[in-house]
Amino acid sequence: MHTMPNRTIKFQYDSEKAKQAVIWLLRRNNGSMDKLTLVKLFFFADREHLAKYGRPIIGGTYYTMQKGPVCSELLTALDNSLNGSLTLCPNHELIAKEISSTDWLAESDLEVLENIYKNYGHIDKFRLSDITHNLAVYKKHWPPKEGRRELIPYEDFFADLTDERAKSMLEIIYDEQDAWADFS
Repeated sequence: MHTMPNRTIKFQYDSEKAKQAVIWLLRRNNGSMDKLTLVKLFFFADREHLAKYGRPIIGGTYYTMQKGPVCSELLTALDNSLNGSLTLCPNHELIAKEISSTDWLAESDLEVLENIYKNYGHIDKFRLSDITHNLAVYKKHWPPKEGRRELIPYEDFFADLTDERAKSMLEIIYDEQDAWADFS
């Protein structure tokens, strides 16, 4: 497999896509959802979209934390109620305050979000956390060597994926990131 010494795959966090995708998932779930459930769904969605299409939906920086993998920028945005687009209740329930367009979301984004919602949206937040704890991507970085969290490189998202298409996609991502690095 292709290796990139001293480099990791990186994707910038897209705050507008994240806002639209969060509100889409909340609306899909009758307008509200527990924050832990939501961040787990985004881990699964970014992982699936990355393996299928070569990029995550929202991107950002993922860390292993006590309750599983989390996108740091998304967690901060949710804690700030997506700049007023959500209500964050004391019980950690998020409620969509507005209807958001989906014009920043690609058809593939919506396809994966729907698939993740169907497969995981009905599962209890603690069970979702347990599911992530059993993944190689989580086990590789937990417990953290220092502090309360450890960075998860995107290439480790592929640790549990065994199909040939996912392996091929990882090679394509490496090649693409190499090409972009040449422009830097």
